[in-house]
Amino acid sequence: MTENTSKKLTKQEADEIRQGEKEYREALAFVKDAIAPSMMKIDATKLQIGDTYIRTFFTYAYPDFLEGNWLGPLINWDVKFDMSMFIYPIESAYIMKYLRKRLTELHSERSINMDKGLINDPALDAQVQDVEELRSSLTRGQERYFHFSIYISIYADSEEQVKKLSNTLDTLLSGRNILTKQAFLRSEQGFIATGPFARDEVGVYRNISTKGLSTTFPFTSNSLSQDDGILYGINTHNNSLIIFDRFRTENANMVVFAKSGGGKSFAVKLEILRSLMLGTDVIVLDPENEYKTLVDTVGGTYVNINLNSNERINPFDLPRALKDTETKSGDLLRGAVINLLGLMNLMLGKCTPSEVSILEKAIVTTYSLKGITMTDDDITGKEVPVMKELYSVLETMDGAKGICERLEKYVTGIFSGVFSEPTNINLTEGLVVFSVRDLDEILRPIAMYMMLGYVWNITRSSLRKRVLVIDEAWNLMQYEDCAKFIFGLVKRARKYGLGVTTITQDVEDFMGSPQGKAIVTNSSIQLLLKQSPASIDVLQNVFKLTEQEKYILLNSSVGQGLFFAGTEHVGIQVLASYFEEQVITTNPNAGK
Repeated sequence: MTENTSKKLTKQEADEIRQGEKEYREALAFVKDAIAPSMMKIDATKLQIGDTYIRTFFTYAYPDFLEGNWLGPLINWDVKFDMSMFIYPIESAYIMKYLRKRLTELHSERSINMDKGLINDPALDAQVQDVEELRSSLTRGQERYFHFSIYISIYADSEEQVKKLSNTLDTLLSGRNILTKQAFLRSEQGFIATGPFARDEVGVYRNISTKGLSTTFPFTSNSLSQDDGILYGINTHNNSLIIFDRFRTENANMVVFAKSGGGKSFAVKLEILRSLMLGTDVIVLDPENEYKTLVDTVGGTYVNINLNSNERINPFDLPRALKDTETKSGDLLRGAVINLLGLMNLMLGKCTPSEVSILEKAIVTTYSLKGITMTDDDITGKEVPVMKELYSVLETMDGAKGICERLEKYVTGIFSGVFSEPTNINLTEGLVVFSVRDLDEILRPIAMYMMLGYVWNITRSSLRKRVLVIDEAWNLMQYEDCAKFIFGLVKRARKYGLGVTTITQDVEDFMGSPQGKAIVTNSSIQLLLKQSPASIDVLQNVFKLTEQEKYILLNSSVGQGLFFAGTEHVGIQVLASYFEEQVITTNPNAGK
């Protein structure tokens, strides 16, 4: 016998329970009121919730063939919208019965046309073939059939913007023969269909097979993530990581364009810091002493070139040929002579053809006096000449008096300490920064040209992964000989494992130079950050930017822009950790 343990509630206990339920209902009503919008208006074509206008569309027609990722442009559409898909499997037996009926109708129509003596209708034959292929696939279990619905709700701040976004959406999809309609008189149902309720209250669907359904996989968009490489930033299209190895592209060159304060130096320093972690050597030509703090923090070599410094670079230096490369006798010397003629144009002013001829003979003679000739340009065990010895040779030549007068200041005059001494520096591994901030403006392009030549000699003497950063490149590119030298460097760098990063804020001038355009063409990576209205049209023409991308570059925050890598490009937000930011920032207010 079981004892009944149930106990009747007392009046006080019952009142307490009822009071608790009342308080719960009141609290629940308060929460609903708190999260509910201030107003909601429903009309035939749209829904208004507060200050936001919402319009819903559904797809009702598709082409015969859908390519993979056809939803990609919609997924990457940089506006606020919600999209939902409803997929309803259909029993194969049901669809087979329907297809058999449809096939009978098509054959009947074909027979009637033949009896009337009409010519064969290709469209009818195509329908018969499609139905038979689908029946065969369903019978073998290769395909299944589904009812498929897509609903898209767009959000805007004004009725005018709703109309504009509606036209854009129609253009995005109709270009692929995918037709849409507004959820007319069903605005509320359309909004619910695209909400997180899993309720299809519109009920507009099309039949689709497994093959067609697979092309609608929605979670695809432009991405630039590799298995290895360094983190450049966040993909603003889908918040994925932009991880990229520049040395895996057809060339490792990169250009960075941004207005002053747009974040170009910050982005490049961040790349330098992360490249060093992977064992890549980095060499920087620094015209404004921006990289000194980075060297002090991570270690490396800082070379300050000025009239009073002890560091010297001899422009007559030749590279040592790589053991595993084939070089013909005279190739190294011939290249050195060409580079020296370019240097002379910078030092002496534009030389006449006769002066160039005299200089060429004098340079070859100067090398030959040290045993370096076109038949034997191996410098092993030989002394390399300096500028003083070229001056001495020129003094003995007819017609070289004017050249000597202009060259004298670099040999025995006020600038002699910088340009007429043997090289006494040695590029180490890791980070090396050459600074020319303390040089006079007249001497900067000459010194940077010599540094480029020195780096190029070192690069050709030992094969390693290296990145050369040329900051404020227009300071050099405005001189024709410098521009030609940099372009030659960019074009040939890949062979020696070198990637050249060119940075400038003078976009119009840079792109107006023939060599500037060629450098962009020969750079697999382009980073475009915040731009000024004066330069945006030039970039739009060169990079074929859309109006949306143009708007992004004009209105982006610091460190935001577009990242191009080969044929792919995505929006980027350059992000650094707290420690990285403290090391590389050039903002004087940072950390305050």
